[in-house]
This record gives sequence, structure tokens and C-alpha cells, in this order.
Amino acid sequence: MNKKCFLTITLILIVLLTTAFSIKEGNSGTFIMGEDLIVSEDEIIRGSTAVLFGDVVVNGRIEGDLAAIFGDVTINGTVDGNVAAILGDITVESNGVIEGSAAAVVGEVERLPGSVIEGEIASIDGPFNINHADFIPLLTITSIVGLMVFFGISSLLLVLIPDRMMIMAENAPVKIWRRFGIGIASYLMFIPAIIALAITIIGVFLIPLFIAVFFLTAFIGMASLKIAIGRRITGKLDGRGAPYIYLLVGSILVFVLPFIPILGWIVYMFAASLALGIVLDTRFGKPNTKTI
Repeated sequence: MNKKCFLTITLILIVLLTTAFSIKEGNSGTFIMGEDLIVSEDEIIRGSTAVLFGDVVVNGRIEGDLAAIFGDVTINGTVDGNVAAILGDITVESNGVIEGSAAAVVGEVERLPGSVIEGEIASIDGPFNINHADFIPLLTITSIVGLMVFFGISSLLLVLIPDRMMIMAENAPVKIWRRFGIGIASYLMFIPAIIALAITIIGVFLIPLFIAVFFLTAFIGMASLKIAIGRRITGKLDGRGAPYIYLLVGSILVFVLPFIPILGWIVYMFAASLALGIVLDTRFGKPNTKTI
């Protein structure tokens, strides 16, 4: 992986993680989904800002990082932090100022004369340095349908066991390394466990059930982690539909990860191990689980 690709991925992950873990309950910040964000000349947004499925035009000021997913970013004003775009372009006009770095995946960073970008500038046309046209086959109908199916099944879990799902999601930010260890150990023991079952006749018949339960457990954990990620980004939302919005936002971010070369897969595998550890450590979101 060349230097430009590595730099871009690093900046993208920094901005996304900063956005995800700084927009918390009670903190300032902005999350918008399905519509454009236009910051007027006399407007100041305090805190990290994320826009999903919409364009961003900054004529005023954003005091924090800015992330746009499936949308373009145009800077006529000032962004105090980093700016990242996934499947979108970043354009810094002549009066635009980015005090951090600017990076785009499946897009470009265009800097007009007179503009200021104090940090690094990086862009890649797509995963593995392919162009926009070549990237389209990667986002196949199958992968989009898969995203919708997994979201639908995860939503069903919110209907069937809403309290347990939210308990697991709320517990996701604590004991991270402990739960990652539990998860990675569980994955490493998967094959030995199947071999152990295969030794006995009864165990052979239990193997399909064991595999189904194992992957269902991993799926439940990942769904709870997606809810936690979505909640971090959007902040606490009101209404009965809030968990589904958290789930949708988290699902899209996790869906994008594998399209980022190498480091994206590393983060994805870390998330998968952490998710499995969360569901096991909380005993499937048992209400009396103690947290620190």
C-alpha cells in the first residue's frame, strides 16, 4: 500500500472515530441523514459534524471535525478540524480554510487558489487505487441487498429483545480490551470446538446447532455494536424509532469498512471480535449486568 493510500485511510479513520466518539449525549455536535447541510456565513457549529447521504456547504464555521458519507463537501468558510469524505469530493474555495487535514475516498480533494489547508491532503479514487467507474462493480446489488437484509434481521432483534439489545449497546464502550480478548479467544476456539464435538456420535449431530448458535451470537453482538456506533454519531435521539436510526447509521459505517484497503479490514475484524466479546461478557444483555 503506497504512502498516499495509507495517509488517506488514516485520516478517514481518525475523522470517523473522532466524530463517532465525540458527539455524545449532552455534547454539542451535528448529525444529519438524508439531507444537505448548509452552514450560513454567520453560523457556527460547535462540535464534530457528520452528514450521511447529503452534501455539505460550509460558508460559516465548524468548530470540530467534519465527515460526509455519500456526499460532497464544499468549504467557503472555516473548519477547525479535519475533513473527510467517503464516496464524495472535497472542494475548498478561495475563501475556504481547513485547519486540519483533508482526505477523500472514492473522491478527490480540490483546492482552489487562495484556499488554506493546514494539514495533509490526500485522496484515492477508490479501494486499491481504482477509478470511479471501476468502483461501481464493488458496490454490487448483492452487497447492497445484503446490507438491507442484515439491517432487517437486526431490526427484528430490536423488536424481539429490545431491552437486551440496548443494554449491550450501552455497555459497548466499556471494558473494550477485555471484551476484545473474549471475542478473539472465542473465534480461535471455534474450529477446536467443532473437532471436539466430532469425536463423539452425539457431538456430530450437535455440530450444526453449535455453528448456528455461534454465528447467531456473533450477529447479535455486531448488531448491538452497530447501535452503539450509531448512537455515538447521532447523539441521543428522542422517539421510539431512535434505536433503528442508530442501527442504520452504524450498519452503513460498518458496511463501508471492508472497502478501505487493509486497514479497513483490520478495523472490521477488531469490531467483529469486540462485538462477540460484548454479547458473551454481558450474557446476552442480561439486565443485572454490572458495568464500570
